[in-house]
Amino acid sequence: MGTNDLEATVERCRKGDEEAWSALVSATMKPLYRLCASYAPSAAIAEELTQEIYFKLWENLHRYNEGSNFMAWTWRVAKNLLIDAHRRSRREREAAWLDPEVIDRLPGSEDPHGQTERRQRLRLIATSLHQIDSNLAELVLMRDFAGLTYQDMSEALDLPLGTVKSRLNRARLELATAVRRRTNIRAVPSPSANEVGA
Repeated sequence: MGTNDLEATVERCRKGDEEAWSALVSATMKPLYRLCASYAPSAAIAEELTQEIYFKLWENLHRYNEGSNFMAWTWRVAKNLLIDAHRRSRREREAAWLDPEVIDRLPGSEDPHGQTERRQRLRLIATSLHQIDSNLAELVLMRDFAGLTYQDMSEALDLPLGTVKSRLNRARLELATAVRRRTNIRAVPSPSANEVGA
């Protein structure tokens, strides 16, 4: 559903159209669930969080400003709930996207070897995300896991678009460094001009 269609659907919801609410939930379920899964310790809790967020959205729909970015507004409504859930489960947490139920829902390989490999990569990323600043990790989760647009992130975090892009770039670089540290992979130096010509 495009941005204009989404906004029109939101307006229909605000007028009490139940079919519009179903359409809105269908259009936003995947990114919202992925976002919840990035904060929850299991698929079941991610589902509960998603339902709680939809309840909060429904409760607060009258506060949504027509013409605003709905996904950014959704993030703001959801943020405190998600952060509380993340804090509650931080010590014992294994990222929900490592839960086989969540992995099965994500697009990817059907072959068991491919799924095992993917699970290992996700576990490495999840562990590495804990090694970087939580604000930077949040940007990676919002963009690369939940699929929010830069504009949605900019509005949700109340930051200029350029700041979001530069911080996300920094976050990705720090995440890559953390992954390399965990896997003991060292960057291979580029051959010098003398070595190439030799």
